[in-house]
Amino acid sequence: MPVPLSLDVRTVVVLFHGDRLLLLQRAAWKKFAPLRWTGLGGKVESDELGDLVKAAQRELFEETDLSPSEVSPLCLRRLLLFHHPVEQVVCLAYLTGTTASDRLPTCKEGRLHWIHPNDLAKLDLIENTARVLPFLIQDVKLDDHYVRCGVAEYDGNGRLLELTFPTSSGKRGNLDTSNSGGI
Repeated sequence: MPVPLSLDVRTVVVLFHGDRLLLLQRAAWKKFAPLRWTGLGGKVESDELGDLVKAAQRELFEETDLSPSEVSPLCLRRLLLFHHPVEQVVCLAYLTGTTASDRLPTCKEGRLHWIHPNDLAKLDLIENTARVLPFLIQDVKLDDHYVRCGVAEYDGNGRLLELTFPTSSGKRGNLDTSNSGGI
């Protein structure tokens, strides 16, 4: 009998300070993607589905010692939907914000680092994060607040095959993410 499909909604927060991004190197003890790099975030609870920004803020402030006064209001930038052979149906909500200082917060989920975009290729980024980060950097640079929805396709072994964000003209986003690292 097939396993029922469920929708797992998660947030991924990338904070900026100047030209650097605050990224998390996940702890070695993490079951999923140990020692790999991504943003901060986690599972959206069923009662939080009506406010993804609030869910992302909860995760951000639970996982770090950041205070709300240190972080600008978060902005939802990208939604990514995919079916993964292990994780079922997932929707990742990517949000950005800025910090008032370049203080390196402590984190319960691993180690945080301020990373310059030119150094992303050197990191073992989680595949979907590696592909989405260049879009987020561009969104922040352009101060674009339009939420874009994309789709990722995985093969039966869980390898990311394609990730696309259609543009308003119906064409697929063609930002070159091949040099983003971790892919």
